[in-house]
Parts: sequence; structure tokens; C-alpha cells
Amino acid sequence: MKKNDTEQIRADNRIDIINTLRVFGPLARVDIGQITRLSPATVTAITSELSDAAIIQEVKGPESKGGRGRPRVLIDLNPTHASVLGIKLSINEVRLMLGDLKGNIAHETVVVQKTQRHDQASLNEMLVEQAKRFLDQHPEHAARLVSVGIAIQGFVDVHKGDVVWSPALNIKNVNLTRALENAFECPVELANDANSIAYAIQKHPEYSQCNNFVVIMIGYGIGGGLVVNGSLYSGHFGAAAEFGHTKYSHEGPQCACGKRGCIEAYVSDYALYRDASAVMDLPATDRRHPSEKQMQRLTELGHQKHSYAVDLFHQAGKVLGYGIANILALMSPERIVVTGPGVRAYALMEPGIHEGINEALVPELIGRSQIEPYSWSEDMTGKGVIALALKHFR
Repeated sequence: MKKNDTEQIRADNRIDIINTLRVFGPLARVDIGQITRLSPATVTAITSELSDAAIIQEVKGPESKGGRGRPRVLIDLNPTHASVLGIKLSINEVRLMLGDLKGNIAHETVVVQKTQRHDQASLNEMLVEQAKRFLDQHPEHAARLVSVGIAIQGFVDVHKGDVVWSPALNIKNVNLTRALENAFECPVELANDANSIAYAIQKHPEYSQCNNFVVIMIGYGIGGGLVVNGSLYSGHFGAAAEFGHTKYSHEGPQCACGKRGCIEAYVSDYALYRDASAVMDLPATDRRHPSEKQMQRLTELGHQKHSYAVDLFHQAGKVLGYGIANILALMSPERIVVTGPGVRAYALMEPGIHEGINEALVPELIGRSQIEPYSWSEDMTGKGVIALALKHFR
């Protein structure tokens, strides 16, 4: 074996141990070996190296049963060793987050911005300015910044760092990484919001050993994320899994992308509120961007058995079911995970989802894939973009 091969294997093993501690830690060394399938000697050597560099630290574990014996010695990542900056760019809003080495969000702020009024130069100037201002407020994180992650709605080319199209912007093919890389002299990771969510879910212990699953994000838009063979799949051009822009009907309502009949045009927040407000007495709003409060009210009407609201969510679920049927036929994943702010109405959509799947596929093609909701108790986009930025820590 060549020396370079040995060094690469050791580097990969180091990354495996760091990622394992980020997902499961604190852990005993023997547990790390069982999860990573590395030998005790390898685990000991690498954790000693990480300890010397102050990347990990020892913590006390629980005492043995009966309260006798010394507590187990566990190791965990040292959260203060490194920091990453996360940026979530959405319609008229920029959310900035500082994450620690464990992937926790330590500080965050939201800045209101008319995102659709920017050209490429002013957009990048604004992002750099807001990021610097935020870091100036937290100098302890600025001093140990190792990378930046940025998530945005729409089609992105993750290889080039370009936003091909986004509903948050009025410009296309805009690069969002170079200006930040130059300003902070560190790597910048770009992803669309649904891929960020998929990456965050993959880092949850329940899903960390699941090698093939699909995440469907429902909210203002409809997004998708693919985990294939244990890795987030972005496609050759970096814009895979645009589930919301697959078709349900070629003559359906208009989608935010400009085409007609996309799944998003039936299931997204703006689509649901558009259809509901045509026949129901709902608060006036910009129908293209209803608020969370307004969508929550619409969901409550469904739970209260308002006949039109029930039918509305059932039909949306059926359209979603047809889309899921395509995924089942093409990929047969272990799990399909439905999440995002719109999961608030999953119970109302679930009967329609299964109806759509059963209409679209013969039982043999439905298979044994699990279809399940994932609660939206926190914004998983932020967790995901922090986790993506941490990919650059070695």
C-alpha cells in the first residue's frame, strides 16, 4: 500500500470518528469502534490525536448499575474548537446562524431584506455585509470560523456555487459562494433548502444507518432530497431531486417556476391558500406567500372538519401520493420522509396520499417502503446548513 493511500485511509477514519461523535456522542471508545467498525487500536490512536489537538474531550458517563464503580469515561467533541456560519436565504429574509463543532446553533438572527430587488453585485454585497456584522457581534466565533454554509429555495448548482433559479430572487444564474469565500477566506458550501433538510435528517441517530431514503419538504414550496448509498445525492449538475417540479397534470395551475401542473402548484402553501381563499372567508394576504399563522388557521379548519378544508387537504395529499408513487416505482427507497412546515397538515393529507399511491401503482410496485412524517419542531434547514458547512472541518 502506498504511503498516500495510508494517509487517506487515516484521514477518512478520522472523519468517520468525528462524524460519529457528532451524531451519537458522547461515546466510549468501544462504542465508537462498534459504530465505525474500526479496530480498537485505530480508535485509540485517532482519538489520542484528536484529544491532543483539543478537538475532543473526556466527559464523565453514568455510573454502573447499583451506583458502584467509577463512572465510564466517554469522549465527546469539544464544541468550542471550531465555528461555522450558516445563512438561510428566503423570500424577503436572511437568517444568519453560528454553529459549533457539534452542529448546535449557538446564535442566530433574522434580517428583513427585499431579496427580489437585488442584482448579483448588491445581493453578494448585502450577504457579506450582514455576515460581517453578525460575526462582529460574536468575536469568539469569528476567531475560529472554518467554513460557511448557505441554503436557498430553488435550483442550485452546488458544484459551481450558482443559484440557477429561486423564488427568493428576480435574477438567475447568480453565484453566491465566491464573494463569501473571498471575504472570509474559507470554504463556502451552497445547497438548496430541501437538501439541507435531508442532510440534517441523515445526521439524526434514527436515520444515520439508513443508506437509501428520500426526504420530501412541504411548505412554501415543495422540495426533495435524496440520500443514496449513505450520501446526499445532488446529481451531475448539482440540482437533483426537484420533486416539487415533477408533473401531476400538464394543464394544471401555474407553479412559481412558471410552468403548469407541477406537484408544487397543488400542494405548496401558496397553492393551498390560493384555492381555499377562492371559496372560503380567509384573511387577505399576498397569496403567493401566506404566513405561517394563516396556514395554521387553514389547517385548524381542516381539523375542525370544515368540509372544503378537508377536501382541499385530501386532494393535495392525493397529488402528493401520485408523486410519491413515481419515487416508489423509480427508486424503491427504504423510507420516504415527509417534513417541512406543511407537515402540520400531514394527518389531513395522509388518506389522500395512500389513495394516490394505490391509484398510481400496482401493489407489487408499492413494495415495503416506509412513508412517515418527521415533525417540524425546529427549522431543519438551519440545522442542515450548519451540518453541511461542517463537512469542511477535517
